[in-house]
Amino acid sequence: MKYILIALLFIGCKNGANRNGSAKVSTERLDTIQSTPVKLEAVPHLFETAFSKGTTYKVARLNFRFYGITIGMLKLPTGRIVACDPMHIDEYGKPFTQVFPTGEYPVQLAIAKEGSVELAAFARIYFSDEPVVKWQMALLQGQQPLPLGDEDIHGYSVDAGVGVFMDEEAKNALDLNLVDNMDATLYKELDKHYRNDWRYTMYAFGNHNLAAFTSGLGDGYYATYIGFDAKGVPCRLVTDFGIIEWNEK
Repeated sequence: MKYILIALLFIGCKNGANRNGSAKVSTERLDTIQSTPVKLEAVPHLFETAFSKGTTYKVARLNFRFYGITIGMLKLPTGRIVACDPMHIDEYGKPFTQVFPTGEYPVQLAIAKEGSVELAAFARIYFSDEPVVKWQMALLQGQQPLPLGDEDIHGYSVDAGVGVFMDEEAKNALDLNLVDNMDATLYKELDKHYRNDWRYTMYAFGNHNLAAFTSGLGDGYYATYIGFDAKGVPCRLVTDFGIIEWNEK
């Protein structure tokens, strides 16, 4: 049923539907990821291969072709990362229990393309080139671990069609008037980087910044996963926007 809905939405987009009709399509050159995935050791492999140009994934009537882009460098002064809908940062902007490496790291999007339609399928922070040997669901305080691929997930709800990554320190410094409605500054910045039905921005404020991006088909409930290297250090953080039901493969 899910893929019937996705197919209908793709058909609607092909017929000229523009869910963000107020924005002009950006002609800026994208920073496309050129490197191939490091050694694939942990499943789902799609969490890595979706960011590589040429990856394909066929489901029902749709034949997805993927490519990845880097949208900018995210500042992580504390390594305590928040992922949520920006319009609900005040209520749901809680950091994951896992503490991540500090510094500045690339934020990347995996774009799923079908015909002339494109969607942001995954968003990630890329901490190192080390291979992922284990994936596990990112948790908030009080949440219990769930098996990878389980029907139940821990995640965040999206009502504005947008997700973010940011450091907890940046969240505490953020003026909520910049993000709390669709006419706020953040959404105008997203419109400056509008592509073929997806948007992104690296929004800077003071000494901080955040990464914002379209959440797949829009509103929903989305999980984030941590990829660990052989030493148990986080090397990826990936939010899955539910375009592909990889747990069925």
